Amino acid sequence: MTHPDLNKYLVAIFVNPTVDHEIQLRASAGLMLKNNILKYYDIVASDPSVIEYIKHNILLGIAQPVALIRNITGSTVSALISQAGFRTWPDVLPELMNMASHDNPTIQEGSLSALAKLFEDSGSELESDPEGQRVLGFMIPRFLELARSPAAKVRIQSIICLNQFILRMSQALFVHIDIFLTTLFQLAVDPDPDVRRNICTAFVMLLDVREDKLVPHLNGIVDYTLHCMGDDDEQVALEACEFLLGLAEHDQLQSQVVTFLPKILPVLLKCMVYSEQDILHFESLDSDDADMADKLTDIKPMHAKSKTAHTASGDSNHNNNDNFNDDKKSKQDFNDDNNNNDDEDDEDDEDEDEDFGLDLSDWNLRKCSAAALDIFASSYHENILQYSIPILKQNLVSHEWPVRESAILGYGAIAVGCVDGMSPFLPEVIPFLIQALDDPVVPIRQIACWTLGRFSSWICYRSADIGYEREFIPVLTGLLKCCLDNNKKVQEAGCSGFATFTEQAGGLLIPYLIHILRSLSLCFQKYQAKNLAILYDAVQTLVDKVGYAMKGKEFIDLLLPPLIDRWQKLADDDTDLFPLLECLSSVTAALGDDFAPFAQPVFLRGMKILTVNVEQWQRSLQDSTIDSPDKDFIVTALDLIDGLIQGLGPLSTSLIQSSDAPLMPLLITCTEDPVPEVRQSAFALLGDMAISTFDTVKPFIPVVMSKLIPQIFGEDPTLSAVCNNATWAAGELALRLGHDVQPWVEPLMDRIAVLFSMAKVLEKTILENAAITIGRIGISCPELIAPKLQAFAAEWCKALRMIRDTDEKQSAFKGMSQIVMANPSGLQDCLPDFIEAIGLYTDPTPELGQMFSAILNGYRALIPDWSNVVMARISPDVQMILKDRYNV
Repeated sequence: MTHPDLNKYLVAIFVNPTVDHEIQLRASAGLMLKNNILKYYDIVASDPSVIEYIKHNILLGIAQPVALIRNITGSTVSALISQAGFRTWPDVLPELMNMASHDNPTIQEGSLSALAKLFEDSGSELESDPEGQRVLGFMIPRFLELARSPAAKVRIQSIICLNQFILRMSQALFVHIDIFLTTLFQLAVDPDPDVRRNICTAFVMLLDVREDKLVPHLNGIVDYTLHCMGDDDEQVALEACEFLLGLAEHDQLQSQVVTFLPKILPVLLKCMVYSEQDILHFESLDSDDADMADKLTDIKPMHAKSKTAHTASGDSNHNNNDNFNDDKKSKQDFNDDNNNNDDEDDEDDEDEDEDFGLDLSDWNLRKCSAAALDIFASSYHENILQYSIPILKQNLVSHEWPVRESAILGYGAIAVGCVDGMSPFLPEVIPFLIQALDDPVVPIRQIACWTLGRFSSWICYRSADIGYEREFIPVLTGLLKCCLDNNKKVQEAGCSGFATFTEQAGGLLIPYLIHILRSLSLCFQKYQAKNLAILYDAVQTLVDKVGYAMKGKEFIDLLLPPLIDRWQKLADDDTDLFPLLECLSSVTAALGDDFAPFAQPVFLRGMKILTVNVEQWQRSLQDSTIDSPDKDFIVTALDLIDGLIQGLGPLSTSLIQSSDAPLMPLLITCTEDPVPEVRQSAFALLGDMAISTFDTVKPFIPVVMSKLIPQIFGEDPTLSAVCNNATWAAGELALRLGHDVQPWVEPLMDRIAVLFSMAKVLEKTILENAAITIGRIGISCPELIAPKLQAFAAEWCKALRMIRDTDEKQSAFKGMSQIVMANPSGLQDCLPDFIEAIGLYTDPTPELGQMFSAILNGYRALIPDWSNVVMARISPDVQMILKDRYNV
């Protein structure tokens, strides 16, 4: 980039087809030019002659006979406009439109392709500018004309250009919406599959923003997309299925769509059968591959999961990824595909394919069909059963394994949305699924694990009535057997299914813990690198749910050795540590004192990882030649230390003192980290240290509060659990500071007031923790908060009235009661709400019960017409509780 004429040379090489310039050399020059514009535009533009030279010559590439050169030309033009804007090159659109009218279809296609890229990258600029809207007003009718071109590629690119403006809701397009629809209908039977695919894309987009225009034609469009789902071109079929997926999600059209279910559902079920190509792929694989080391390309990069946001109920928010839609493409992704960019020089997107039992490739027709069925089931519930169950029952006994497999997938797809209506069928289906766990065909074992996971809630609930021998134990045993399968895909599905089953079973697993831990321990001996990460997650889920029952040597001897063995084998900078550290964090928290013999070396290594990475981050801020560390190491180290402190409680004080590196300064540094996940975990650790080892925190309270309070209302509390954990930590600190919290009461209340003012858009856990923090401040300093009671009382009541009884809830109501006693008139706007919250408190302590009684009888004495003014506004059930418990 230092040579002033470098980019001129690149242009000259790229656009001049001479004998000396091979296609690959020219393409490389074009890609380098494009990347220079994107990455170093200020340097490129510092010499105006360079920019003018590029503009004067680059469009010559549009007329080149080689598609690769034309595509790179379009990408380069788009890069220049994205950096500088249309106003810096006012002739570019007229020149490209002139080329689009050329009598040479190749030049037409090249110019339209370039325009499509321009609209994709910079179309919003045209929409926001009056001159741009005027230009669009000229171009849109021309695209509609070109969509009828005899040249297929011209038709394709014209539709792509038009589609770019659907989701932008462009008025320049929508004034011609009827002509646009007529054009789409006329091209519906086009012989070129790319034309048909982009027509389906248009229908998908129009369904999002102009469903009113599709309603009169909806029956025909549904028939068309169902027909296209049988297209020989899978991309056409997939895009057609996307329309049905969008239709399933469209609440406003339910009355019309329900009439289409008899013809939609059979097609979806048919398209869920593996394709012939997929079947050939399965047959080419070695089913017993457990001993084969994973290829590096099979192992996804490891990333740390954020510390779970603290909830007032104390429940974990462990995320089970069991939805079909987890790797569904966005509409923008469709646009990316449709532009047919051949210059694949950009980095590939990470494959996020994690929907269990459904993976052979990325998002495909099978997955899209299953996702659509899943959403139809969630939206239309039992309405789909009469059209799907007969087909599923028939397919389930098919002699062809792909058909049987698709039936199992189908049952799993409708499991969540139709579980009530399916109850009469499940006593027959569940035994079949259990039997399928032993099927000789790998994909059937794999999908059976996933589907049983989807039915785990029903299985667990039903077992209380019919006993555990008929379904619960066979499912648990079968999933654990699949965890130990000789096929890695089945291992993965078994582990994931077991984790989902564990989420629902919870304490029902306690009698079988030894058997479970023996099986999981064998998995550690058998698994390759990829599945180990899934195994850690399964162990973590088990510990989170029933770790309290894993006390004693027999459990620890099964659980800890494989984890500690892996821990010792991995280097401090190995990203495979991430899932292991997350797992160990839960294990240490659950085992408590029983983990004490293992605690010190684990804690010291966690501190070492934390120290090294925090210090490297600080050095990188001072020296640009030093790389910033992977912040996931900081996140997982914080979470591991947090787990130890939760588990060991007050014993963790001596553990902290055993480290040469002081924990609190490192923790304070982490509360300032620009990465939200680091701050999130840091405040979780801070709150748990306040609970278990407050004396360690106390000397740092002034600086801690200066870092914590601004995070209670951060940049965007609607998107970040940082706000949640900071709010919770503030309450834990306030409870232990007592009267010493006074200097920070006013700034804390100012921040919490802002949270309550945004109650309609915030997650309920943030509001719950804010209410608890107010109550905990009120225990020691009610007189400081009481004057503001009227401002927050209503939201406080809403936040805490329905959460289950915990120590946090108890302290919150205790503090709130003291605030109310200090300012009884502060509840004038929401007294019935507060009284109902008291009635809904299931089991108050004797002290709290006495406070409630005093408040209720005090108000009763103050309000003359108590029954009509207050009690009449409270539900009858709560009135009875209040009368029986407090005699009011």
